[in-house]
Amino acid sequence: MQNLLQSDLGSSLLSIAVILGWIGLFSVFLRILAIVLKKVLEAIFKES
Repeated sequence: MQNLLQSDLGSSLLSIAVILGWIGLFSVFLRILAIVLKKVLEAIFKES
């Protein structure tokens, strides 16, 4: 187990970095979507 971790540490770190990157991008996308949705709803309710 120790040998496997030592030899494969680089690819493990790379995988973790890629996963964290995708999670970060997804959270930013969700945040932007939430802001846009909020603006749209505010515009709809201001008109009526």
